[in-house]
Amino acid sequence: MSDMMRDLSQREIRLYEKLLTVFPGYRGYKEKELIRETDRVVRDKLFRMLRKSLEDLRRVYSVMVSRGSSREDFRYVESLIYRIDSLAEKTRHAPYGYKPLFHVTKVDEEKLIKMLEHDLRLAELIESLNTTTSRLVSPDVSSEELRSLLSEVEKFVREYEAKLGEREDILAGFTR
Repeated sequence: MSDMMRDLSQREIRLYEKLLTVFPGYRGYKEKELIRETDRVVRDKLFRMLRKSLEDLRRVYSVMVSRGSSREDFRYVESLIYRIDSLAEKTRHAPYGYKPLFHVTKVDEEKLIKMLEHDLRLAELIESLNTTTSRLVSPDVSSEELRSLLSEVEKFVREYEAKLGEREDILAGFTR
């Protein structure tokens, strides 16, 4: 680390220490901001993970077109694509624990931590979804296996929809 970087880092530490002496609540504010920023990064990652599943489903749709699959299968895959795309956008723009300064409801660190734990469960669901959609694009998948995998995708989508709905309840202090 260069001397200039070390001096800059020391100056930031001194500034932080001064802020703590002048504004005793600053530490808690800063910790909440770090948790909120972490949540934003996590949600962005969840969004990208869902987009990967969407890419797989779109590839499957293209293969189905080339194979001449039934209209019913097309609609089923289109519906899943629409639902996952919607979930990706809802995930990306989900509330992140911020309430304006004079808002009636305050978000404490415990709720923010629960929200991050919840987001971890969402990530685990998406990993399972991605595993399933990756199997969908395999060139040797049979028609029966395709339908079974699409059914699994729908199951994950339903579960993710429910979990995403729980997120706002966590912030509001409700538990299911």
